[in-house]
Amino acid sequence: MSRLDELPPDQRAALSLLLRQHKSYAEVAALLGIAVRAVHDRAHAALAVLAPRQAREVAPERRLEIGDYLLGQQPGVAERLRTRTYLSSTAPARAWASEIAAQLAPLTGGELPEIPAGSQEPQRLQDLSSSSSPLASSTAAATGAGATGGAGTPAARTLPSSRVGGAVLLAVILAVVVVAVVLLSGGGSSGTKSSAGNGSSGTSSTKTGPTIDNQIALKPPSSKSGSVGVVDIVSEASKRVFLIEAQHIPESKGFYYAIWLYNSPSSSLALSRSPAVGSTHRLAGGAPLPSNAGDFHEILLTEETKSKPSRPGRVVLHGPFSLKS
Repeated sequence: MSRLDELPPDQRAALSLLLRQHKSYAEVAALLGIAVRAVHDRAHAALAVLAPRQAREVAPERRLEIGDYLLGQQPGVAERLRTRTYLSSTAPARAWASEIAAQLAPLTGGELPEIPAGSQEPQRLQDLSSSSSPLASSTAAATGAGATGGAGTPAARTLPSSRVGGAVLLAVILAVVVVAVVLLSGGGSSGTKSSAGNGSSGTSSTKTGPTIDNQIALKPPSSKSGSVGVVDIVSEASKRVFLIEAQHIPESKGFYYAIWLYNSPSSSLALSRSPAVGSTHRLAGGAPLPSNAGDFHEILLTEETKSKPSRPGRVVLHGPFSLKS
C-alpha cells in the first residue's frame, strides 16, 4: 500500500488541493478556513512521512525548499532555478525528491516539476578549456572592444553540443563561485532602473520548465588571454534570467567581478557582482534580467574596484547580447 493512503485525512486533503487542483497555500487556506501556515505545515509534514528514510539525509531547510518546488509553491523562476540546481548537484536531495514524486504520482498523474539529472559540470568545464572547443578557438579572433568601445564584433555562436535541455542547462550554475544577485545600485547610466526578473517581452513557458532563448559565447579583448565564457538567456513565462560561466579568469585580488549590459560609455547597466574568485579561476551563476535588457547590445564581465561604479571597469570577457538567438 502506498504511504499516501496512510496519511491523516487533513494532510492528504492539503496535498490533493495543492497538486490535483493546482492551488496555492493561500487558496487552500481560504477553502479550508484555516491559516496559510497550517496548510504549509500539513503539506510538508506529509512529504516527510512519504519518504522518511531519504528525508533524514537532507537538511530540514532544504526539505522545505524542495517541498515547495514539488508542490508548485515557489513564486518565481529564480527560486525554481536555484532548487533545480541544488537537486542536480546533491544526490541525497535528488533521491528524496524522486521518492516523493513517486509517492505523489496517484495525486498528480505524474505531472510534477522535473527532477533534474545529476550535474555534468566537470565534463562541461573540460569542454570549455579543450583546444578543440568552439569557445576556446574563438578567443584567437577576439577584437579590442572593451570598456570604451561600442558593441563588440559577434562571437562565435557554436557552443558545446552537450548543453541540451533544462536539466543540463541548470548545471551551468554549479561551480565553486556563484554570482551574487546583488544589483550595483547607482551603476550604469542608461537612465532606466532595472526591474529584476521581468523580461522585456514575455515568452510562453512550458510545463517542463525554463527554456533557453539564446546562448552567447564570451571572449577576451586580447587574443593573449586564455579566459573563456558563455552566457545563457533563460526564460519562463514573463521572467528572464542570465546564467554565466567563465573559467581561466584571474583571481580577484583587490577587485571584484561584475556583469554589465553595455552599448557605450554613456549607456551601460550593471547587473550583478560576484564574490571573490580564488585559485580555481572559475566563476558561474546567474541573476534576473531587467525589463530593459533588450535595449543593450553587449554583455561584459569586468574587474571593478569601486563599490558603485558608474561605468564598466577593465573588460575581462565580452560578447554580443540579445534576448533571442
